[in-house]
Amino acid sequence: MKEKTATEEYMDREDNSIYTTTVDKNGPVIRRGDNGPWFVDIEGKRFLDFTSQISLVNTGYNCPDVERFLISQVFTQYSGLSADWPFYNEVPGFDGFAEITRAALAEKLIKLTRNLISGKREVMFEVSGATGVNAAAYLAMITYLKKKGFWTTEKFERTFLHRNIFIPSRHDPFRFSFLAFKNAFHGRHGIAKLLTDSKAVHYWGNTSGCAVGRLTLPSTVHRSEDIIEEANDIINRLSSYAPIVGFFFEPIQGEGGINVPNERGMKLLIKYLQGRGINIIADEIQTGLGRTGKMFGCEHFGIQPDMIILSKSLGAGLPIGAVIANVDKFPDLEHGMHSGSHHCPPLACAAAIANLGVIERSLPNAEKIGNYALGRLSGIAGKFPRIIKEVRGRGLMIGVDFHSVEDRVKVIKEAKNQGLLLAPCGKSTIRICPPINITRDDLGHGLNIFEKALTTL
Repeated sequence: MKEKTATEEYMDREDNSIYTTTVDKNGPVIRRGDNGPWFVDIEGKRFLDFTSQISLVNTGYNCPDVERFLISQVFTQYSGLSADWPFYNEVPGFDGFAEITRAALAEKLIKLTRNLISGKREVMFEVSGATGVNAAAYLAMITYLKKKGFWTTEKFERTFLHRNIFIPSRHDPFRFSFLAFKNAFHGRHGIAKLLTDSKAVHYWGNTSGCAVGRLTLPSTVHRSEDIIEEANDIINRLSSYAPIVGFFFEPIQGEGGINVPNERGMKLLIKYLQGRGINIIADEIQTGLGRTGKMFGCEHFGIQPDMIILSKSLGAGLPIGAVIANVDKFPDLEHGMHSGSHHCPPLACAAAIANLGVIERSLPNAEKIGNYALGRLSGIAGKFPRIIKEVRGRGLMIGVDFHSVEDRVKVIKEAKNQGLLLAPCGKSTIRICPPINITRDDLGHGLNIFEKALTTL
């Protein structure tokens, strides 16, 4: 009997102790980061990561500036109920000392979004992308109820508090509608799960408290009148069920297959929805923070949303999310309406403040090397027209679409054998999303491996 590898032995332990998630049961099992886009697995094999852990580490593994901030913070305070008791620290920064506080991080995010979100802006911190989407939805729902003026906290107390049975479906204040795109991915729990339309498996356990209208992502083949006609039809049908309080969208769809919308069509749709009084909520969890060659994906389309949701790479891999919103449209909440034990804890806050500085400095590289990567991949696709259908993307958020799922599986497996980590998305796409500060040499090395993997077919 063949002796099991260290990876196989470990994965057996996960199989016997952890509910199934999205983990690749064939590994690799990461042992340590090895600078930039590189890591070493449990067997000592070195890998080049072209997934950035699904855009979780946009600035790579073991980023020196992030490490420095974390080390300074961990010796001061590494945990705390940050939503209830604020913290304050100063660490050696890029220019003098950097303040590590929730206010400092919020002020940084407010500054970064000054050309995207109009009016006064405030930040709501969260734990992850999905909880950020949920928080944005709740903020839109609460704002709608408050503007209607019929419901108050006191009235909720008289009507619902401490009742023996609570059935929200019978009561209008708990029914809302949202708009999203087909093939969208916004998370796997709560309202985020309801908005997701990527794979059928995501529909298990969905809530039915809200309705969702799914629009078609605008492409070059869509006529202006068709885009408006579809939106108008769905809005009218949804409105008969419950008020529509928000349109959630990814500027470029990630999990759905790196789907890039047509710029003219997107602008037209957004303008129409704004004219119908629908809040525009940008899910920049994957597209934000330099991934597309700009700080935010919305910048490629000239879109000004009412809210922006961030997570994933915000904390350089540590759990944190944020919703930046226009306070003129979404007023502040009542005390206790929204909180949590791990909303922007000290370590995640320190990592995010350091990481944003690295991302700002890496933007020129992300755009320049992203154009190089798109050019190289288009050239590779030209050599394998029977295997590769299309290459698409912006910056270092690139999708290589295959004619067959079987070929995609083989290429991912062969690339991994040669030390390159790739990940699938959509029906038949491989995502090429290395860290935004990757060097041209490392990128070229990975693309060479990808091309070699294609030749095995």
